[in-house]
Amino acid sequence: MAEITQLGKLNTQPLETEFGKLKTDEIIVTNERIDHIKLRHPEDYEYFDKYGASTVVDPDLIITDSENANTVFMIRKLDNTNLNVVAKLILDIDEADYKNSVMTFYRIRNRNLQKLIKKGNNKILYKKE
Repeated sequence: MAEITQLGKLNTQPLETEFGKLKTDEIIVTNERIDHIKLRHPEDYEYFDKYGASTVVDPDLIITDSENANTVFMIRKLDNTNLNVVAKLILDIDEADYKNSVMTFYRIRNRNLQKLIKKGNNKILYKKE
């Protein structure tokens, strides 16, 4: 059984405007996903450990992921880099007893963030003023 760590509560308003009612406002990360981040993005794990929860609870930017259903990029801007949490949202209509969860995490350069925003049908759902 996967170990689960609760990261906090999401601001559901901009998410539900786009996707519909969420099953819960909780967001979690499993130990399997933490292992994925450590393996695939080892230089970024320290950032996730330090800023992962605050990135999902109080992001600077939320962008839809047009390539994956019910998935968003939650961005936190730091002075020297940007942090990107890719989160899967669980809608009220989903049958499974899952919670919103972190799929992966990595740093993203400003140039790549701008490409992400302009890519395909990705949409900015929220921008901190």
